[in-house]
Amino acid sequence: MKILESYYRKRKRKIPYYAKYSIWLIFWKPIRKYFNVVIIPNIPFNSIRIGFYRLIGFRIGKKTFIGMKCYLDDIEPKNTTIGSGVTISYGCYFALHGKGQTRLTINVKDGAYIGMRCNIISGKDGLIIGKSSIIGAGSLVNKSVPDGKVAVGVPAKVLSNN
Repeated sequence: MKILESYYRKRKRKIPYYAKYSIWLIFWKPIRKYFNVVIIPNIPFNSIRIGFYRLIGFRIGKKTFIGMKCYLDDIEPKNTTIGSGVTISYGCYFALHGKGQTRLTINVKDGAYIGMRCNIISGKDGLIIGKSSIIGAGSLVNKSVPDGKVAVGVPAKVLSNN
């Protein structure tokens, strides 16, 4: 978008990040957002939901369940990786960015279980939920959870082995 960049240069203003987007990306982002927030979370069939999540760029393994009404942050879909055999219960939220943060990563490893209504926030260094870990319902996960551990609470604290 050379036109938008030149507009900001002439006015001696800082060029915003979106001025460097291609015209395709400017049209695609709101469409992707609509699908990710309105359409996909309300599809009653898990395999179709997973297929659409993969279509818009999320990396999701085989035999994974993502419940209805979940929100996967779509600022950078490729930064969210969900392993095989993972269960994400209903109404979970994943956030990769916030004020003053770069676009980080969330990695949910194979066999992890995330209880309903959990909030997974990547923090400042990204976040990893370990292999076969369990996150209790309603927890706020803002730090990585090691393999095979149980974490519950707001903010989530590691309790014991799985």
